[in-house]
Amino acid sequence: MTYRLQDLTLDDRRSILSDRTSSTGPPPSVPPKEPSVFDLREALGLPASASTSSVATVSAHAPLGLGHQVQSHHQQFQDNSSSNSWPLPRPVNQQHVLRQLAPSPSLLHRHGNTMAHSSKAHTQCLHLCSNTAAAADRVAEKMAEYTTLVKHLPHGFDVLANDLLDTSQVLFLIEAGLSDAVRQGQSAPLDMITVLDKKFRTALNQFRALDQIVQKQLDYERKGAMGRMKRGFGRVFGDSGLDGHTTSLVKTREDLKMSAYMFQWNLTADKIESELGIGYIGLSSALEAADLRRKRAGSIASEDLQKGQTVYTRPPGSAPHQNDLDQLRLPSIPQGGLSQQQVQHSRVDRVGPLSHDSSLSGESGNFGRASSGDQDSPLTRYTDPSTTGSYDGNPLQLPQQRKFGAGAATPGLGTFDEVPETSLELEALVGDLASLDLESSKVSRVKSEPFTMPRRRPRSKIDADKANAHEALLGAVRAKDHRLLTQLLDRGVSPSAGGGSDALNEAIVVQDGEALRLLLLYGGDPNETDRDKVCPLVAAVERSFLEAAVALLKYGADPNLSAGPDSETPLTVAAVANNVRLTHLLLMYGGNARQTTADGSTLLIESVGKKTPKTLVDMLLACGADPDAKNREGKTVLFDAVTAGRADIVALLLEGGANPNLPGPKHMLWPSTYQPACLKLLLAHGADYKKAPGVMELATSINSLESIRILLEAGVDPNAKKDGVYTPLCTAIRDDRSDIFQLLLSRGADPNVPASEYPAFKCITHNRVHFLPALVAAGANLNSPRGILETAVSSNNSEALRWLLDQGLDPDDKTPNGRTALTSAIRDGRIEMVDELLRRGANPNVRGQDWPVCMAVRNPDMLRRILAVLPEPRAFKGVMERAVVANQLESVKLLLAAGVSVEDRNGGVFSPLTTAIREGRRDIVSFLIKEGGADVNAPGEHLPVVKALRRRQEGAAGYDEMLDMLLDKGADPNKMYRGWNGIMQALESGDASVLKKLCKRCGVDLSVKDELGRTVTEIAISRRWEEAVNILLASSN
Repeated sequence: MTYRLQDLTLDDRRSILSDRTSSTGPPPSVPPKEPSVFDLREALGLPASASTSSVATVSAHAPLGLGHQVQSHHQQFQDNSSSNSWPLPRPVNQQHVLRQLAPSPSLLHRHGNTMAHSSKAHTQCLHLCSNTAAAADRVAEKMAEYTTLVKHLPHGFDVLANDLLDTSQVLFLIEAGLSDAVRQGQSAPLDMITVLDKKFRTALNQFRALDQIVQKQLDYERKGAMGRMKRGFGRVFGDSGLDGHTTSLVKTREDLKMSAYMFQWNLTADKIESELGIGYIGLSSALEAADLRRKRAGSIASEDLQKGQTVYTRPPGSAPHQNDLDQLRLPSIPQGGLSQQQVQHSRVDRVGPLSHDSSLSGESGNFGRASSGDQDSPLTRYTDPSTTGSYDGNPLQLPQQRKFGAGAATPGLGTFDEVPETSLELEALVGDLASLDLESSKVSRVKSEPFTMPRRRPRSKIDADKANAHEALLGAVRAKDHRLLTQLLDRGVSPSAGGGSDALNEAIVVQDGEALRLLLLYGGDPNETDRDKVCPLVAAVERSFLEAAVALLKYGADPNLSAGPDSETPLTVAAVANNVRLTHLLLMYGGNARQTTADGSTLLIESVGKKTPKTLVDMLLACGADPDAKNREGKTVLFDAVTAGRADIVALLLEGGANPNLPGPKHMLWPSTYQPACLKLLLAHGADYKKAPGVMELATSINSLESIRILLEAGVDPNAKKDGVYTPLCTAIRDDRSDIFQLLLSRGADPNVPASEYPAFKCITHNRVHFLPALVAAGANLNSPRGILETAVSSNNSEALRWLLDQGLDPDDKTPNGRTALTSAIRDGRIEMVDELLRRGANPNVRGQDWPVCMAVRNPDMLRRILAVLPEPRAFKGVMERAVVANQLESVKLLLAAGVSVEDRNGGVFSPLTTAIREGRRDIVSFLIKEGGADVNAPGEHLPVVKALRRRQEGAAGYDEMLDMLLDKGADPNKMYRGWNGIMQALESGDASVLKKLCKRCGVDLSVKDELGRTVTEIAISRRWEEAVNILLASSN
């Protein structure tokens, strides 16, 4: 319970003042009232009392408290100007003053009723203050959300936001002071509560109006482009008066600030911190991220110091004028009177970052707390604690505000004098890295003991359930604002807020080890995943953040935990990335080198590549990785190492127990032929070449002379076939590798061992004639198999043909299918080869694919050469008809000139004339009839006139002319052949014009009958063709 001086009787007050005037003792702790000094009651808008107005309060234990204050705060004030120095008053007796200030028992009952009424009003005022502060915080929360939606803030928005934060700061302080008074059973005077009530209601109405404006613009932004088209944020504030809102906030803050002085220095940091709203924190963080937060002083009192208020000082040894206690004034400190030496405050207990208290117990920097004397002192209630100290007449310097992370620190309240933890804790946490050789392949296992790591519990749970706590925490991490992050964590915001490790992963993304340490310190789960299923250790490994990985592992992160979109473990990610240091670290803390990846592979297989450090493989092997383990494709790490050409890794694997004969999926010798160094290592470690038959041919096929030498030295047969077909020698001939060809022959390759073809034939077909002499010298047999000459002709290899004929081969030699070089040359039209063969004694009477002369009719030039050496062309029946089929009139003429009969039938049936009519060769028909002397009535496959009539019936062109030629040469349509003649064919065709032509030119024999015994007249009658009957009868008469 408190008593005010004006509550005493007039006689009592006069007595007290009289005693103070006449007594001696230390001077009071306040200067005399001057016109330039604020009167607290006037600033609060309170009415003056009957006597001299006073706002000094005295507690129930005022005698002891005031004596303590007078004793502890006894000081001398010094002015910069001697003319303004205070006169020295006479001493005052302290004990006498204290006795006079004690209330009489008669007053206790009367003031008890007054305080009961005041307590109820105090509670109502506190409720109104809380509602006003909550309204301000809601506006701040919406403004913070607005800053995340727009790209460019409207003009004046940052000024309005800063003024809102400053006003909220004052409200939070007053709310904390009123709450603290209620908890201690105290209450403010009724007249003060009345003024505060009025101010709170004015501020509440202002915040509600501002909330409607911000909400409206927030709705516009949420609707997207259409909403922004209706009205921009800047236009709305322009319409509503941005300057007016800003000015109103400034006025409200200044009105409330004087009330805040009543409470600021009686409160500890945790009490003030508990009143900070999530909206305040979010908006402050958003402005700091955009570098728009106004730099403010450390407290409300020190804020006024920056305005250049007057300082009341006096020379050492002097004392202020005596005055009434109701003339209490707010002392100020000049801006230019600060010392250059930083003052260490005794109220702040800094704990070393590596001490037992800060590491094992989790307690780091303590928050500044006022002593009991400070809490009760009237002087310290209205001055910044940073300006209080020993009163030796020397002005004190305000402490500079520290900065954390990437941006400036959040401007805190005056009493929130926190000593934040520095990065030394992080250095201590990961300090043992310097003593570790993470580049070494030797891994020393370390047991993770997360329960021995520093832990800290939040001092309160104020913000634990707030809706935007998660976003505020992430914003602090992204901004690297360690102070704000510490505040949020200390106020109960969980590091896993949002249901995952978003905050931990965000700290890793921005490479902020200190933020990561703080999150772990406050209980962050290093094995929890974020919304993408990525755990913090995987995120640290992906970004090669070694310090973060150390911290996570020490706090219990599992290096074998499958996480992320690919469900890979941190150790897998590190090994695949070939990060030796991180892999070493993860193996130290229990990483399983034998684990399989998400796709069923092994760490060794996934890590080995062309640029894989040898140390990494050695490290995994030393930690128990199985070198013979296979992936789902059946591959082993040895196979991949050989394929990548890493002989150093192949040596490590073989020395580590890898089986060189284990197919993975192929035998190791197959891929090693591409890598001679690896091939040599495998053979030296027991690789069995018999389990890879044909490896010599593969080495030859890839033209690896070094691999061939290695295999030959290992005893591999140079004639061993691959797939039972391909030999190394034929492959060397095919690829024209003279060096390999000579090496194989010198090492015993057999020139008569065939692959898909014999080596000598391979030289012919692939135009490698220059290898033939060496093959023959090595024992190649040109006569076995037969047909090498025909192969040279078929391959159009004239050089090989001449070389082979020079070796004395028979030009009439036949292939196994009966072909000769001459007939193949005629077939392919190779006249030069025909000439060469005929010149070398080839016999045109030797049948190959066919008779040479019969094959030559298609080419008159070639036929001419054959006929020149052919003794009896008439011996080859049907050659004339074949010339007609080939449509070679020149060949027909050559054959007639060579004595071949024009009636020479092919197969005894097909005559040249009927074949020419059938094929429509009008020029050949004309030649055979006119110049060749062919018999127009001699049947071939049928009578010529019948053949012509049938082709005409089919619609072929030119047959009328051929029919006329036949009739002109005496063709008889009445001649019978196989029971049919030309007249019958005309009746069959049903063409009256042709029938008339035949009857008119040759007449009709009505007596001849077909094979059914019918005459031509009967045939016409059976077809009911009256016109034909008339034509026949008319022609017979």
